[in-house]
Formats: sequence, C-alpha cells, structure tokens
Amino acid sequence: MKPARIESRIRLLIISFAALIILVFSGIGWLILLDAEDAIHDRYFSQTAADIAAGKFGPDLPKGISAHPNADFLKSKMQLREIPSAPGLHEIFANDELTRSEWIRTFSDRLRLWLILGYEQEFRLWIAPQDSVGNNRVVLADLSVLEVSEQETARAGKRMLILSALLFLIALGVSQLITSWALKPVRVMTRRVMHDPGEVGASRLHLDFPEDEIGQLASALADYRHRLGKAITRERHFLTDCSHELRTPIATMKSALDLLDQTAEPKALERISGRIRRSAQRMERLVQTFLLLARDRKPLASAGALDAGKLIRHVAAEIRSLNPDHTMEISIHNDGEVMLEADAEILTVLCHNLIGNAFQHAGGRLLEISIRSNPESVSLVFQDDGQGFPEFPGPASPGNYGIGLSLVTRLCETCGWSFGRSPSPTGGARLEVSIPKNAKNHHG
Repeated sequence: MKPARIESRIRLLIISFAALIILVFSGIGWLILLDAEDAIHDRYFSQTAADIAAGKFGPDLPKGISAHPNADFLKSKMQLREIPSAPGLHEIFANDELTRSEWIRTFSDRLRLWLILGYEQEFRLWIAPQDSVGNNRVVLADLSVLEVSEQETARAGKRMLILSALLFLIALGVSQLITSWALKPVRVMTRRVMHDPGEVGASRLHLDFPEDEIGQLASALADYRHRLGKAITRERHFLTDCSHELRTPIATMKSALDLLDQTAEPKALERISGRIRRSAQRMERLVQTFLLLARDRKPLASAGALDAGKLIRHVAAEIRSLNPDHTMEISIHNDGEVMLEADAEILTVLCHNLIGNAFQHAGGRLLEISIRSNPESVSLVFQDDGQGFPEFPGPASPGNYGIGLSLVTRLCETCGWSFGRSPSPTGGARLEVSIPKNAKNHHG
C-alpha cells in the first residue's frame, strides 16, 4: 500500500482533531441543553404542584398532571420498587409499557439509565410537606405529555447540528491553509534541490531558511551535497592523476622492455633492469598516494625522522636517470643534515612532481633546491630560471606547469603542509613547501 503524502496526513490529522473537538463540545452542549430543559420542567412543575396541593386548582388539572393522597400508587402504576418519601421533587423514568421504572437519585443512576436501561418515559413526582394530620399529598407529572420546551429543544438541536457542520467545513479550510503554510518551506527546498546545478562550490540550499527543523534539514542537505561534491571531485582527480602521472613510468618500462629484447650486454641489462625497478617503485608510490587522496584521509604517522636532503638527492638522481638527455642542472643547498618527521612516500611523490615539472615544463637551465630548517618548520624551496607561471608574467613567455602541481597542492592540504608559488628572482618559478616540525599525522 502506497503511503499517504505528508500533506494528506496533516490535513487528516487536523480534520480528525477538529471533528473530535466538535463531537466533544456538541456532547457537552447537548447535556447542558438537556439540563436546562430539566430545570425549566422542574421549576414549572414545582410551582404547579405547590398550587395544586394548596387547592388553587379546581378538579380540572393540567394535562399530564395527577394528584394523589400518597405515593403508594406508583407500585401498581409503573412497578416502582422503591417509593420516595422525602418532601420535594423526584425524578422517575419508566419504559413505554410502564412495567419497569427507576428512581433517579445520583449521577451513576443516570449513567445506568442512559447506557443500560434506556427508559424513555420521564416523570416528576412532587411530595408536599406533611400537614398537621401527618399526610403527604403528592403530585405526578408525565413529561412526555407535558413537554413545555420540546419544540425549543428540537430547534436548538438542529442549530447545533448546523453549527457542527459549519465548524467541520471551517476545519477543512483551515487544514488546507495550515498544510500549505507548513509545507511551503519543504516545497521551496524541493525546487532548490531539483534546480541545483550540482557544482562543487558552496551550496545555496540552506539560504533564507529559519533556524527550525526545515532549516536544519536544509543545512544537512547542503552539507551532504558539499561532501558528495568533494567526493566526486576526488574521484575526478584520481582518474586525472592516474592517467597523467602513471603515463611516464609506464612509458619508461615499455621502452626499457623494448631495449631489453635488443641487447644482451650485462651492463646494459643491469641499467635497463634498474630503470624498470625505479619505474615500478614510482608507480607503487603513486598508487598509494592516489588512494590516500581518493579516500580523503590523513596519512599514517611517520615511522621516524628522515633526512630531507638525502631524500631529495635520491629523487633528483632518479629524475636525471629518467631524463638522461635533458640539459637542466639541479643544484641542492642545505645547511647540514635537516631532519623532519613526514611520510617518506608522500614526500618522495611531492618532490618527484616538483622536480619532474621543472624538467618537463620550466624550459630553463638551472633548478635550485634549498632546504632550510626554521624553528617551527622545514622549508623546501624549488626555483628555476625558466618561463615562470602565467599568473606572474616575466620576461619570458608564460610556462605551463601541468597537473603535477595540482597533485602537490592536494597532498599538502591532506598532510597539513603549506604550499606557495611565486616568481623567482631570475624570472622563473619559485615553489615553497613548509612542513611543520611538530605535526603529527594520523588517520582522518
């Protein structure tokens, strides 16, 4: 069974609640009306019975009223088991055949009459105070004959029925207004979600909503959309990085395998196998880095301090071996041994991309790498004398630093490192990575 819409459920709830209120108030109003009718009967009959007992009426009594010397006649007239004896007004109900009757004294008697007995014939018995001789004169009124307000009661009941129907229609209209008002922000949010461009930038789903449940839902949707957009962006970067970064080591391995088929010299074979091994190691590092970025997690804590200068020299030698015909020179400067705590594989990938980009895109003759140890961080500065960045125009034509710098930027963001770029003093590119000394990397 298809569940009802929220709009239908709200409307049904409001109408049901209104119908319940109408039913309760109608019942209470009807009881008040009946009580008022009884009060009219009692007041009229008490005065009439007192006048009859005082002899103010002749032998012709009003219709439905009879006078008796005592109340014992009720046993034979309507089979009343318990006869009232106290002076005053008493309420008696009997069935239509007058074979059974009940003297109503308490509210529980009245409930029993309504719910169980169901007697319809209503009587009033008035007992006069004892006279000087000790006799009680009684007067009995049959209200089924003496309905002084029956027509007014019927008219009042009809008016109450019309009023109940009118209130029901009003409740129906109010439910429509409340439903439209309550669901308006939901419909607004639905339209925004349907027309949202789905871009990675800041979401506008939660704008203009108050700080209520709908606003919280809109904020949760905006946050979810932002996280989903970041996940899709990471996936795109993953595919782009794989296609870009793995292309070089794969090409190197293919060319090395072609050379391997053409030579049998031991030294050449050793050199070729070294190239294949280094390419395979680079591919392994790249895959680990790509998976780290795709999962949006912090890298594991480093196993210990590493020598930054030694690692950079190793990467520079590997880049040189992969580009034996390139004319760019690499100059590495550091003041003694600079130790830092960082993930060796990530730092290797980072340096490989920065040096590789200079070889592929800078177009210069010299790449200077400076390793400086500051009180709170270690700075790695890479600057060349090439064409520079497009956003920093220099004397040479703008260069293109490729996708590698995008990978470096995301690596630094993931590890909590700072990365900046600016023009070098020679007009080329200057890239600086700052790694905090006290940074502790954990799983994110």
